[in-house]
Amino acid sequence: MTSPPVPDSRLSVSEFLRCHLISRDPLIIISYGLPLGAPIQLSPYLADRKAYFLMGNWWSLLDRKLLVHAKHFYTLMRDRYPRHEFLFLTNAREEDAMLEQIGLPHYFCHHNAFLDENIFRPLPGVAKTLDAVYTARLLPFKRHALARRIPSWGLAYYFEPGERQKQQAYLRHLRKTMPGMVCCNHDPATDAYARLDPEAMCRTYNSARVGLCLSQVEGGNYATTEYMLAGLPVVSTISQGGRDHFLDPDISRIVEPNAVAVAEAVAELVARHIPPRTVRLRALVKIREQRQDFIRLIEAILDREGCHGGFADRFESVFTNKMLTYPGTPEAFLAAHGLLPEGAGPRGTGPVSPAIQAGGASRSGGHPSRPAP
Repeated sequence: MTSPPVPDSRLSVSEFLRCHLISRDPLIIISYGLPLGAPIQLSPYLADRKAYFLMGNWWSLLDRKLLVHAKHFYTLMRDRYPRHEFLFLTNAREEDAMLEQIGLPHYFCHHNAFLDENIFRPLPGVAKTLDAVYTARLLPFKRHALARRIPSWGLAYYFEPGERQKQQAYLRHLRKTMPGMVCCNHDPATDAYARLDPEAMCRTYNSARVGLCLSQVEGGNYATTEYMLAGLPVVSTISQGGRDHFLDPDISRIVEPNAVAVAEAVAELVARHIPPRTVRLRALVKIREQRQDFIRLIEAILDREGCHGGFADRFESVFTNKMLTYPGTPEAFLAAHGLLPEGAGPRGTGPVSPAIQAGGASRSGGHPSRPAP
């Protein structure tokens, strides 16, 4: 094969390419975002070789619309690329049950297990000036108003691409209706917005006593475990998507979605003075368990392909934060790993990818899954 096949209009999706190479031989690629978003972009270049795609997701796979989409594209991809295998990585056991029911291959592997534990950690000497902190986009599904009864809490946010004026209007509404809210991204002197790099995010977490997770539905929610790695107990509302997997009853509270319940749970955890090290260790135990499960999955694939063992010893060299990078284009990713077929040059100099305009470089400032707040 010297170039990608003719584009298939049925296999087109608008999605940033977020992926990471686990193994070159056998070829194993992990990706995150829209289910099958990365395989749709990469498979055309790899049709003549065996490949395994492990597909994580950032939204609940119990969402009917997403599930229908996933089933549709899985069927098309399986038929078009018979040498490729596609495995859905889930964040909740309920997702496993649903995928089993509709015939989609799945494996429980919570994406929070791949957070780099060295980024978020307890910082000695940082004053606790806030009762709580909430990392959340400026979108109503995050239910910021549930924090309105907390005396002092910080919002670390970031702007979604597009519709910035709408998001700014929503922020003004939050500031007007919740005087106890502090915008952690804003310069105290000028009130100007600024992105927070990873170290600043870590300091922001450490300035609070409790982390908040208030949405009803989303995915596994990285912030849940980021809080815990920084030593913060967590208050979460009842939710769908898998974040509760990391919530130990000793260091968290899961409450009804009302402002009184949220405020009372925050006050209770603040009063308990749980040592940050205790919270962090609980998170690390869960992370280790999930990473061991992932290692077993990869070693099973290696055994199947006649490459026995050894991945446990190589895991640290393969690991990267969140197990994803933003290569920009399919061609750039494949070329970086010596996988680009002859004649399939970078976009603009060779055949055009059959998928989508995959976007540019990483949008994150050390926060590879999202823009830094």
